[in-house]
Amino acid sequence: MRVSRFFIDAPLTPAQHITLPPNLVNYIVNVLRLNSGDDIVLFNGKGYGKESADREKPGEFTASLTEVKKRSVSAIINHFVEKNIESPLKIHLFQGISRAERMDFSIQKAVELGVHSITPVLTQRSNSGKFNHQRLEKKHQHWQGVALSACEQSGRTRLVRVNPPIQVQQISDYTADINLLLAPDASNKLCDLKHSTPESVNVFIGPEGGLNSTEIELAIDAQYKKMKLGPRILRTETAGLAVLSVLQYLWGDLT
Repeated sequence: MRVSRFFIDAPLTPAQHITLPPNLVNYIVNVLRLNSGDDIVLFNGKGYGKESADREKPGEFTASLTEVKKRSVSAIINHFVEKNIESPLKIHLFQGISRAERMDFSIQKAVELGVHSITPVLTQRSNSGKFNHQRLEKKHQHWQGVALSACEQSGRTRLVRVNPPIQVQQISDYTADINLLLAPDASNKLCDLKHSTPESVNVFIGPEGGLNSTEIELAIDAQYKKMKLGPRILRTETAGLAVLSVLQYLWGDLT
């Protein structure tokens, strides 16, 4: 039987008694229908214990529910389990903002595939004019929640950060060993890079309808190389899944 995993934004330590936050109570009580004595796994994205002066051991905590009520759930932490399943390749995904379900899918699958960080990008074809500051902030919080859920599901012990949305020209502020721009009309192929040995990769993917010529030129000026994935034109959410899989196979931890 699979044990449910939950993110807790707080320091954790064995033998600690904790009250779970309200956002988890309804899910545990009414969806999972867990009871006192049931086991769960908790992670805080930081780990436990000092490995060095500035880094903690990555991992998660086994725990047992001690009290399950309609409006409150408490647990005791049992053990810390050291665990590191982070990819050695740091991939930063710059995803052109797409429609709600497609954007959620792109973020979810990117996290499952081991992406290091995600930055939504406002483009002309994102209909960015309809996004005022307040709505963008709500979207950003929602996307971070999608990433958090994907971390819980995929077993990751590091919380993947979804950065606030940026304009296309701001991608030049982020450096990496290799910068890739997906474009169906490109002549370069990913297999041409197989002899490279990058430790970090930036990937820029446009929204539905792709990027316009000005946005492509901005990316090229920022040292992004146009790449194609094959003879077929992929949807934005399919492109992300495909390119991240290939990158993790070439230089990451997909075998």
